[in-house]
Amino acid sequence: MHVLIAGGGVAGPATAVALRKIGVDVTVHEARPREDKDVGLWVMIAPNGLSALDALGLKETALRRSLTGAAGPSGFVPIRRVALYRLLREAAVARGARVEHDRRLVDADTTADGVTAHFADGSSAVGDLLVGCDGIRSRTRSLIDPAAPSARYVPLLNLGGFASGVPTPGEPAQLHFVRARKGFFGYAASPRHAVWWFANLPWGAEPSRAELAAMDRAVLTERLLDAFAEAPSFVRDLVRATHSDLYALATHDLPEVPRWWRDRMVLLGDAAHATTPTSGQGSSMALEDAVVLAKCLRELPVPRALARYEQLRRERVEGIVALGARASAAKLDGRLPDGSLDWVHDYRIDWAAPV
Repeated sequence: MHVLIAGGGVAGPATAVALRKIGVDVTVHEARPREDKDVGLWVMIAPNGLSALDALGLKETALRRSLTGAAGPSGFVPIRRVALYRLLREAAVARGARVEHDRRLVDADTTADGVTAHFADGSSAVGDLLVGCDGIRSRTRSLIDPAAPSARYVPLLNLGGFASGVPTPGEPAQLHFVRARKGFFGYAASPRHAVWWFANLPWGAEPSRAELAAMDRAVLTERLLDAFAEAPSFVRDLVRATHSDLYALATHDLPEVPRWWRDRMVLLGDAAHATTPTSGQGSSMALEDAVVLAKCLRELPVPRALARYEQLRRERVEGIVALGARASAAKLDGRLPDGSLDWVHDYRIDWAAPV
């Protein structure tokens, strides 16, 4: 079997690693050029995501390359997004997968036993299955179902960065939150006061790309300082001490996708179930998906494998997306998100167990 994967972020290479474990030939087609480094700042890998990495044989590598070198007290691992991308791609290639860049999926033709993917540069590729790991604006999703929903705007602006030299309260390597009247702030720190932070600012109308691009560092810093004027002073100190790039992103989610698969095409990760930033679940859900899909393809023929994969994943991931929507609503009305997340974080996949 030869599987084509559209998308080379977290979901695509993770799926390639999982499929190589069962002996499947894999090619990852990534739209971005090889040298593109615009891959965001940092993510928290939740305990359930770390467990999925363990099933892929990559847990220890992730821990070594994390910002803290180990999981925090609650099992979370902060890691630069680019470092997570890199370790997954390196692992995929080391295990025999191919990664091709500048391959933006535009169309696909399916037959009873295969699929031909067509790319924006005029090239094409033939395989037995196309896995859409192409994110919240997935082209694969619209190929499977032209009536598929688009991403939903959540009225929050996301910002984040790295700072150092600012003492912060709370246990190191643990995610901490600060609520303010005009925004929501989260941070994690190392014992030496290196800090990784994010901020959510309520933002009514969805900003265009041009509007976001016009928000330079000075504008964003001013907005952050105003939003957290009444917060503890260390929050504003972190904003001032930020040494990384500072830019804003609009927030989106994808609550329900009616069709996850058709013929020889299937969705995985954000293409099927994007959540707002929620307790490290964006990347963690994609890692779980990769492991489960590989298990299903290991044991079942393609149509039955895709149906079983959806059956095993849909209820859980839609529950997490709904959780993210509630958390975003809490941020907008000035509350701290609450409620137990044990059902999210305690989830484990047994690689050896049958599906």
